[in-house]
Amino acid sequence: MSHQLNVALEDLGKAMKVLRDSTREIPFRREGFRSVHHAFARSTAVLTVAMSYARSQLEEPAARRRRNRRR
Repeated sequence: MSHQLNVALEDLGKAMKVLRDSTREIPFRREGFRSVHHAFARSTAVLTVAMSYARSQLEEPAARRRRNRRR
Protein backbone atom coordinates (compact mmCIF):
# COMPACT_ATOMS: atom_id res chain seq x y z
CA MET A 1 0.00 0.00 0.00
CA SER A 2 2.89 2.34 0.73
CA HIS A 3 4.14 1.81 -2.82
CA GLN A 4 0.80 2.99 -4.22
CA LEU A 5 1.02 6.11 -2.08
CA ASN A 6 4.54 6.84 -3.35
CA VAL A 7 3.35 6.50 -6.94
CA ALA A 8 0.36 8.77 -6.26
CA LEU A 9 2.58 11.42 -4.68
CA GLU A 10 5.00 11.28 -7.62
CA ASP A 11 2.12 11.62 -10.08
CA LEU A 12 0.71 14.56 -8.13
CA GLY A 13 4.10 16.28 -8.19
CA LYS A 14 4.39 15.76 -11.95
CA ALA A 15 0.87 17.10 -12.49
CA MET A 16 1.60 20.21 -10.44
CA LYS A 17 4.75 20.87 -12.50
CA VAL A 18 2.74 20.56 -15.71
CA LEU A 19 0.14 22.95 -14.28
CA ARG A 20 2.84 25.45 -13.33
CA ASP A 21 4.36 25.32 -16.81
CA SER A 22 0.93 25.63 -18.44
CA THR A 23 -0.11 28.67 -16.42
CA ARG A 24 2.93 30.79 -17.29
CA GLU A 25 1.13 32.24 -20.32
CA ILE A 26 -2.14 33.03 -18.51
CA PRO A 27 -2.50 36.51 -17.00
CA PHE A 28 -3.08 36.06 -13.28
CA ARG A 29 -5.71 38.75 -13.03
CA ARG A 30 -7.89 37.14 -15.65
CA GLU A 31 -11.25 36.01 -14.20
CA GLY A 32 -9.86 35.74 -10.66
CA PHE A 33 -7.49 33.01 -11.78
CA ARG A 34 -4.79 33.98 -9.32
CA SER A 35 -6.90 33.39 -6.21
CA VAL A 36 -8.24 30.10 -7.56
CA HIS A 37 -4.73 28.97 -8.44
CA HIS A 38 -3.35 29.85 -5.00
CA ALA A 39 -6.22 28.10 -3.22
CA PHE A 40 -5.70 24.98 -5.33
CA ALA A 41 -1.93 24.98 -4.77
CA ARG A 42 -2.37 25.37 -0.99
CA SER A 43 -4.94 22.57 -0.77
CA THR A 44 -2.72 20.31 -2.87
CA ALA A 45 0.22 21.03 -0.57
CA VAL A 46 -1.88 20.20 2.50
CA LEU A 47 -3.00 16.94 0.88
CA THR A 48 0.57 16.03 -0.07
CA VAL A 49 1.84 16.61 3.48
CA ALA A 50 -1.02 14.62 5.00
CA MET A 51 -0.41 11.73 2.62
CA SER A 52 3.32 11.79 3.36
CA TYR A 53 2.68 11.57 7.09
CA ALA A 54 0.26 8.68 6.54
CA ARG A 55 2.93 6.68 4.71
CA SER A 56 4.19 5.00 7.89
CA GLN A 57 0.67 3.83 8.72
CA LEU A 58 0.29 2.17 5.33
CA GLU A 59 3.45 0.06 5.38
CA GLU A 60 3.08 -3.65 5.09
CA PRO A 61 3.12 -5.39 8.50
CA ALA A 62 6.14 -7.53 7.55
CA ALA A 63 8.16 -4.45 6.60
CA ARG A 64 7.17 -2.76 9.83
CA ARG A 65 8.31 -5.79 11.84
CA ARG A 66 11.67 -5.94 10.03
CA ARG A 67 12.26 -2.27 10.73
CA ASN A 68 11.43 -2.68 14.42
CA ARG A 69 13.80 -5.65 14.80
CA ARG A 70 16.82 -3.58 13.78
CA ARG A 71 16.59 -1.41 16.84
